Parts: sequence; C-alpha cells; structure tokens
Amino acid sequence: MYAVITDGNVSQVTSMPRRIKIKGNSYPASIFTKWSEEARQKVGLVTVKTVGSHKSDTFYTNSEEFVVVDGTKVERRITNAAKNIDSIKTVLKDQINSTLYNALIRTDWIVIRKADVDKDIPSNIVKWRTDLREKATELETLVNAKSTVGELEAITIITKEEIDNGKKVSVFYDWPEDPRKE
Repeated sequence: MYAVITDGNVSQVTSMPRRIKIKGNSYPASIFTKWSEEARQKVGLVTVKTVGSHKSDTFYTNSEEFVVVDGTKVERRITNAAKNIDSIKTVLKDQINSTLYNALIRTDWIVIRKADVDKDIPSNIVKWRTDLREKATELETLVNAKSTVGELEAITIITKEEIDNGKKVSVFYDWPEDPRKE
C-alpha cells in the first residue's frame, strides 16, 4: 500500500500499481515496481506501514486512519473498540437460532410425513433433531453466562490445545452431524 504526502498530509492512498498523478505530474504504474523507495519518496509517494490489525466484526468495531510520521512516512493505524456485550450476545444467539433452523429444516419433511401419512420417523433423525435443540440450548446458556467480550470471543475460536486433542472446530461451531451423512 502506498500513500501520497501533499503539504504534510495524506492526499491519496492506493494498494494497486496504477498510473498516478502527484502534484500535477503523471507517473506510470512502474513507479510502484521499478522505482527505488528513495526515488518514490522524492516525488511524495511512500510505502504505508500498517500498525495494528483488524479483529472480528462480530466483537469489535474496527477503524483506521492514515497518519504522516516525521513528514516522510505514513502509518495506517488500525484500532479496535469492543462492541456492546448485549449486542454481541444478541448476534451470537441469532447465529445459534439460524444454525438450528437451517439444520432442522432439512428433515422437517420427515416430521410432516409422519403427521400426514403416519410413517415413522427414523430413530437416528429423532435423536439428531433432539441433539440439535440441546446444542442450541447449551450454547445460549454459554453465551448468557459470559460477562466480557473476550469470553464471548473465546467460545468462537479453536485453541491449539483443542486442535492437539483432535477437535476441528470451536465449541460454538461444533454441532451434531446429520446422521444421513455418516
């Protein structure tokens, strides 16, 4: 990423090599690839250094600003502010309900068939649907029990220890498998 410094301020930012106009002069895209850092700097084009990083939009509001440092350098400063914990809990519970709905709907026709023509629902389907509902209840209880953004974020992230113990996903995404896929 590159920035143009004009009169001590960032006037342009670009992440792709392209023709660029700086202080009334046009430069070819090769300014980004063939010119030295010093030569670019002389015309006011500098490499941007990123400070900080984006965090999950579920938990944080990310913002960034471009700041001129020492008149010759530009930093892209990324900051993160934790969102309201109650809002995060609402989002997570909506995700839980959506996952539950999307899983159950795949076998709703079997339940409807039972009501329509009295054909039995396979026991593995009954168990799976029950397990799904229990998982949703477990996760909502888990979400409600958390009191910090970090605690909520932790249930959605798989740790190295969990991976080492054979887990493939975090507790938040570890839903019962559809028995028809086994």
